[in-house]
Amino acid sequence: MKGKKTSAVAASGAVALIFLILGFQIAIFSGNVFRFRQEAAGGKTGETEIITEDSDQQERSSEPPAEPERKSAVRKALEAGSSRERDYGDSRTVIAERTAGKKAETFEFDPNSVTLEELCRLGFSERQAQVILNYRDKGGRFRSEQDFAKMYVVDSAVFARLEPYIRIPKIDLNAADSEALLSLRGIGPYYASKILAYRRRLGGSFSSLDQLLEIEGFDSERLDGFRNDVELRRPPSGFNIWEATKEQLEAHPYIGAYAAKGIIRFKRTVDTLAWTLSGLVEAGILSAENAAKL
Repeated sequence: MKGKKTSAVAASGAVALIFLILGFQIAIFSGNVFRFRQEAAGGKTGETEIITEDSDQQERSSEPPAEPERKSAVRKALEAGSSRERDYGDSRTVIAERTAGKKAETFEFDPNSVTLEELCRLGFSERQAQVILNYRDKGGRFRSEQDFAKMYVVDSAVFARLEPYIRIPKIDLNAADSEALLSLRGIGPYYASKILAYRRRLGGSFSSLDQLLEIEGFDSERLDGFRNDVELRRPPSGFNIWEATKEQLEAHPYIGAYAAKGIIRFKRTVDTLAWTLSGLVEAGILSAENAAKL
């Protein structure tokens, strides 16, 4: 009886040992399988990441580069002064560079010829200065200081500061060309050509503004429209009655064909020492009035 119990215990122990060995083997096998799956999964994940990264790079490389922000030349010049890359080929950049951060200056200027840069130096913004230049480009002319004050970009404070420095030179009627004459109030192409022609007949110069009234159709109202805008600076030599040709004498408005013949005859018969305008008046060749104008 005792022998049978011993055999049963030994058999139970053997079975337990077998199950323990099997469990240990299963555990080792399961661990190897899990590790293999992890490694396999890890390899695929890394490969996926590499492919994804390459794809992203390809997608990024296929996209067009971002367009740089466009900036005006003036904005570029007014930005950080430490920047060395400035577009000096643009004159406006140069102007903005020179005027940015500077106080307004005061100096003599002619509003009919002042430049954009000079206007900026005087305290105007570039846009304000361009308004003044546009007015001139369209044929506008400043005939007086008050004309300049009428520009809407010239406020009262700025004009009060600049008025003593405004210099508007008058047009010399004895040297003006047709373009200069056309800038005068009330003078168009017709009267510009008439003035030049009459000046030539006078020998190249006017001695009085009132001589313009001798032009056919030219009245005092038209003359008064620009009287204060012109002056007469006589040339070094005016009309020389004694050296003029017969044609020049006949064309002169104060001589004419009849007096021209008398002057030529007077020169032939009278000593050169007696060649005077008063002598022509005494000889009845010229009137005292016309002699005074010569």
